Amino acid sequence: MKIIKKIKSCVRKLLLIVITLSSLQLYAQKISNEFSIYAGGGFSRFIYKSPASPALSNGFNGEIGVGFTAFFSQQCGFHFGAGISMLNLKVNVGDLYTFSPNLTDSNERIFDLYTTLSGYNEIHKTTALSFPVMFQFQTKMKQKSSWKKSQKATYYAMTGLKLQLLLQRSYDAQVTSLYNAAYYPEADNWAATQTFVGLGDFLGKDRDGKLSVGILVKYAFETGFKWHIGERLCLYTGVYLDLALNDPAKKFRKPVSDYIFVEQLTNLALLSFYNNSVLFEPGIKVRLAFIRPPKFVPCR
Repeated sequence: MKIIKKIKSCVRKLLLIVITLSSLQLYAQKISNEFSIYAGGGFSRFIYKSPASPALSNGFNGEIGVGFTAFFSQQCGFHFGAGISMLNLKVNVGDLYTFSPNLTDSNERIFDLYTTLSGYNEIHKTTALSFPVMFQFQTKMKQKSSWKKSQKATYYAMTGLKLQLLLQRSYDAQVTSLYNAAYYPEADNWAATQTFVGLGDFLGKDRDGKLSVGILVKYAFETGFKWHIGERLCLYTGVYLDLALNDPAKKFRKPVSDYIFVEQLTNLALLSFYNNSVLFEPGIKVRLAFIRPPKFVPCR
């Protein structure tokens, strides 16, 4: 229900923006719109800071869709779109350590448990509906080396937000091994070989799972060149950078300190292994735009 309310709120805001822009265009009597199709792709990184092993992850992303750009001046306009976004990302965490003090064994003796998870990693696969809402700026620029003689190219830059409704989000969590060692302060003694009570070395396992649908919000930036290849046809070629502003999977993660028993290897969950994290996705994008019969052509 919360997701539906958020979607309705976003739709109302988008409608308000569209109505406002339409009013500005009618007032100025200068209507120039672009309908476009686009495709892009690049690599993905999940940057996190973990006390145990800070590192970068590896993955890729891609997006296809359609768009509409409403210009209210020769250089500025608003871009709206709708498309399908895909993400495949592997997070290599490495070794994780946790300390659980003042536990009690079957003989009611107090001990401290030291746990090491080796080779922990995650693989995420996501498919989402993507709705970019961006401000576009462009300016005239002459380009000598172009597809046609005296062809004009325009520099453009876009910035805004992307709202992504996650349709499918599956994951595969893996751990190579689990090691438990118990320290008894009263006896000043270590116990790390009693596998029958969960102490010692144990082989890890992996588990496939799915996360519930959520909303991912990204800051989006794009820049490049707009090639005028006809009176009513343009080709955008540029690079983009998306930064995630939230993590819908965070609420499904469990603290590493809760992961202390061998039985949990058969029910492996996502672990909260980072202090701060951000998902960023750089890539390249191509957009073919069809100009609606305007009273002026932007930046020609």
